Amino acid sequence: MNPIKNYQYAPRDNQPVGFSRGFALAVVSLLLVAALVVGGLVFSSRNSTYAANAQLVYMAATAKAIEFEALGHYHVPVQADLVALIGDDVNEGAVIQVVDENNDATIDYIIYSKSGLTTKYSPGKTDAAKTSK
Repeated sequence: MNPIKNYQYAPRDNQPVGFSRGFALAVVSLLLVAALVVGGLVFSSRNSTYAANAQLVYMAATAKAIEFEALGHYHVPVQADLVALIGDDVNEGAVIQVVDENNDATIDYIIYSKSGLTTKYSPGKTDAAKTSK
């Protein structure tokens, strides 16, 4: 044990209490990794949502095509024809293109674009890509 006389005066080179640079770097790195994971999950869920919306639009377009053929005046359904079947949430801000190359009331594929993401859906195949601007 040191005698009391060694503790009479405060040390000359006081260092403020704080965190080291290594601790700050570790915290910033951890926050960056968390932000990347959350961003990836949001992007993935958005892709899944748009793929489900594209499938819904495909089924609605097929139903409308069958209806138009049954009425005797077939034409390829357009976006305005589908709003009642797909709802305003799916339609709002979207651009929908329905493709029936043979005009045989069998929809070949649809292209669903919304918020910078384009999803092409045909039975058994879904392709999603960012829309280039």
